[in-house]
Amino acid sequence: MSKNKLTINNLPETISTKGLVVQEAAEVEQLKLFTDVHFEGLKSNSLSNTFPLYDLWSRFVRVKTTIYPIRQAPERLVNSRSISDKLDGVEYTGELQISPAVIKGKETDYVAWPSDREEKVERALISLATKGNISKINNASGTRYAIHFKMNELNAELKSVNQSLSYPDLKEALLILSGSQLSFNYSTNSNGEVETNEAKMPYLGSIHFSGKKGPSTQRCIVFLNEYMAQQIETVSYKGYYFNQAQQFKRTLSSWLTTRLYTLFRYASPEKTYHFMLVRIMIKFGSIESEDITENRLIAIRRNMTSTMKDLINAGILEKYDIAAVKDDEDKVIDYKYTLYPTEGFCDEIVSLNKHAKKIKIKSNTTEEVVETLLIEQ
Repeated sequence: MSKNKLTINNLPETISTKGLVVQEAAEVEQLKLFTDVHFEGLKSNSLSNTFPLYDLWSRFVRVKTTIYPIRQAPERLVNSRSISDKLDGVEYTGELQISPAVIKGKETDYVAWPSDREEKVERALISLATKGNISKINNASGTRYAIHFKMNELNAELKSVNQSLSYPDLKEALLILSGSQLSFNYSTNSNGEVETNEAKMPYLGSIHFSGKKGPSTQRCIVFLNEYMAQQIETVSYKGYYFNQAQQFKRTLSSWLTTRLYTLFRYASPEKTYHFMLVRIMIKFGSIESEDITENRLIAIRRNMTSTMKDLINAGILEKYDIAAVKDDEDKVIDYKYTLYPTEGFCDEIVSLNKHAKKIKIKSNTTEEVVETLLIEQ
């Protein structure tokens, strides 16, 4: 038996085993697809999955202080963000709201919003799940997907991209992800057909730690929220390279690289990617609206310049152009960026597209088999 195999016998004590059935990824068709072997790209790259629309949202709070003792917390606890994006020809517009977790402390309790650290931990969790550390758990109340790992395994995933955390910080980040709530209300417009979607859920579902202490022995079970589970069920995720996107110290560099993997699906050295600085920084979450001061514009341009250097040094971009946008009074109010991908990055996109096509074919084959069985019955 594999030491990483999840069974009823090694579940944390806080999970009731009455009527419980645990299935490994290899036993569940949708998880077999999610963890399918990637042989199309370079062996040096580490495949993970991204949930395209969900991961394009500004779900993380980009300020210096995101943890406060309850008595010192800001008056407004709910952080509102706009949703505005276009993916696969569908326009998404709406609003999301981020509510903080309440963390128990020794002297006082704290409120904490998910920030850069929690985003890195979430990415590492999904990377572990893509490698097979995910199971389907069924009981009388329903079916859920759970990522299972030991704390040192999760930290090793972070360490592989030079993002390791101390054991207390890692556990705190998991608790913040589990305790924070995300509410969203958005509409989609596809060829004039408008649909509305609304939901509220934690960033991660319930989290359970085994009674054993220490990073090498304490097992952790994290249930995915319903949106992530639905994306797995409908094969709506896309592959990206975890080691490439998460290698940067700057969160903006990691976020933008992941965005390029998600949106730049028809990449070639002749094609370019464009964005407006102010709008992209709203999507990232570092500013809340287009109404910013001149000094703030200078600051976010400086941050983007550092990120452009990161992506060029990493072999993702060949170069970039920047053009000032002025108002009627000849005052600079924004900048337009044009990105030129490297041939190597384009090759990665081609490999990921081949992997996605393979998964789609396997998914369609599975659906056809199920439909045939239903007809025969």
